[in-house]
Amino acid sequence: MALTLFSCAEDKSDSNREIQERILNAYVNTADFKAKYPNAEFWESGIVMLEYTQGTGETLDTREAGYFEYTTQSLSGEYLLTTDEEIARITGKFEHKDYYGPRLFEMGYNSTYIGLEEVFEGMKVGGKAKFILPPWLTSTKRNPDWGDNVNTIYEVELTDVITNILKWEEDSMKVYANIHYPGLDTLSSNFYFKKLNDIPKDTIENSKTVKVYYIGRLLDGWVFDTNIADTAKKYGIYSTENDYKPLDVVYNSNLDAMEKDNSLVTGFCMAVQEMGYGDKAFTMFGSKYGYDYDGKDPIGPYQPLTFWLHVLEKEN
Repeated sequence: MALTLFSCAEDKSDSNREIQERILNAYVNTADFKAKYPNAEFWESGIVMLEYTQGTGETLDTREAGYFEYTTQSLSGEYLLTTDEEIARITGKFEHKDYYGPRLFEMGYNSTYIGLEEVFEGMKVGGKAKFILPPWLTSTKRNPDWGDNVNTIYEVELTDVITNILKWEEDSMKVYANIHYPGLDTLSSNFYFKKLNDIPKDTIENSKTVKVYYIGRLLDGWVFDTNIADTAKKYGIYSTENDYKPLDVVYNSNLDAMEKDNSLVTGFCMAVQEMGYGDKAFTMFGSKYGYDYDGKDPIGPYQPLTFWLHVLEKEN
């Protein structure tokens, strides 16, 4: 999911910050708060550190990335966001369409809240922190607005440090290929493809529209999209708003033209270019052929994707 949490682009006057400061001050000065967090630390920036364990593994430094499990709550105790499926189910927030698992945060690339970077830097794998993040620290250097955000309680745990995210992608795909498709190699850098049928099929001509069924997964098997109704129902992502018909794809041997004509990610187009009428195939590709360093909700940044594809037979 460097996950950039959302903030609305809206100017904030001093009075808005003053209001949030008063709310936070009132909260931390209650008897309940003082009894529950007698050792709370008040950082100069405005962060209130409630509990902190540094961890014992690899250290997360600037210009690196870390995978975090996290849960957020309002000051009143309402659960807002979580990467923990069990918490989501217990609190009634669970949705099959949402991804549950560690999310990636990049350090020093202007994409993570400045307040989160302040807490995260120097943590070690296994480290945990519970803290209140004031809204004026929920901006990034790329986007200085903090929108409608309010004081929020975060609980985070650092599960992994990634020193080279692109190499991590490459290594993750190699491991996946070795487990599920032994001997499978790349057709080009970070692009894997394998036909699942051995019978030669008719080639597709330029500008022809082909119909394609697909199932999109992350490397951990989570299905994020499909246009097959039974598959959508099986994985709990069925929606009555979708028609679950095969996708019309305009074929072109020129990759740039094919992307432009179809508004599809590059890797999907590359895979269809390798297929003929009636073919079924597996493809896996790195984020440079997918949603790159920004991601696209619910898919996080630098996320390799896999697809099962079926190009239907040629229509008469």
